[in-house]
Amino acid sequence: MAQPANTFDRYDVNSSVREDLIDKIFNTSPEETPVTSGLGKTTASNTYHEWQRDALAAANKDNALIDGDDFAGTAATGTERIGNYCQIFSKQPVVSRRADIVNKAGQKTAMAYQTAKMMKEMKRDMEAAVLSSNVALAGNSTTASKMAGLGALTYTNVSHGAGGSTPAHTSGAATVAPTAGTARAFTEALLKTVVQLAFTNSGMIPRQVVMSPNHKTLFSAFTGIAVNRYQVGKKEQGRIIGGADVYMSDFGELEIVPHYIMSGATQVFGVNPEYASMAFLDGFKPKEIGDTGDSKKKLITADVTLRVDAEKAMFKIADLTA
Repeated sequence: MAQPANTFDRYDVNSSVREDLIDKIFNTSPEETPVTSGLGKTTASNTYHEWQRDALAAANKDNALIDGDDFAGTAATGTERIGNYCQIFSKQPVVSRRADIVNKAGQKTAMAYQTAKMMKEMKRDMEAAVLSSNVALAGNSTTASKMAGLGALTYTNVSHGAGGSTPAHTSGAATVAPTAGTARAFTEALLKTVVQLAFTNSGMIPRQVVMSPNHKTLFSAFTGIAVNRYQVGKKEQGRIIGGADVYMSDFGELEIVPHYIMSGATQVFGVNPEYASMAFLDGFKPKEIGDTGDSKKKLITADVTLRVDAEKAMFKIADLTA
């Protein structure tokens, strides 16, 4: 049927209709930072943060002293002095006077909203730096200092493709980048190898295995994950389990952490949160810069570095196809 002649309909009142915009903003970007949030928090007192590591001598089954024998003393070794540089993470919101005072949906003031949003972005930036292979940079008047990430700090329990390697650093900062090797697929055999290395070298295994979403789907297809179908009672709805979040290795349980920031990554990290921490020279600080012209400015900074106390309690599988 057609409208009667001269009907004044909804399309004729467009100029008078109020907008229907809800007073809320939906942010669909992931903002979780499971790695840095799980690490310990400590304080740095200089831009170059240092710590010491030591290790016990190899177990000796033939350690036996002759009764009454004299001795020259057991050879002792000194500690390793390791360090990492603090990195200044920063965002600088600038909001005009009008943008801050006009009536807006979902935000009281533009500056408050942008400040909160950028602080979340900084936390993601920090997470990305930790999960990187960035090397430590001292910085100077023209170059920003940077902290080394897990990819450069983990070198004992590693698996590389042919030709790949991660330089060991038993003193100072990790300033030499890993060498990329031939890419290969992520397999259960590679995971088992580094887990065994970690247990052999430290007597423990990392609690978390952090990987890309793609590597998580490959992990769920490992033959060691035996139960893909789950039988339930008559009154329950049947479920098909296509993935796994916990892997029972020969040396203990591993929590699998798929990470959105590692999308496209070519490495998998084994992280032991008990033996790593974020050392803050200065915490998250929004600083009012004041009005310049017809706008307001803020400077948000966090000055921090990554400290890995027990590198042998971590592992890395590198040179994987993304």
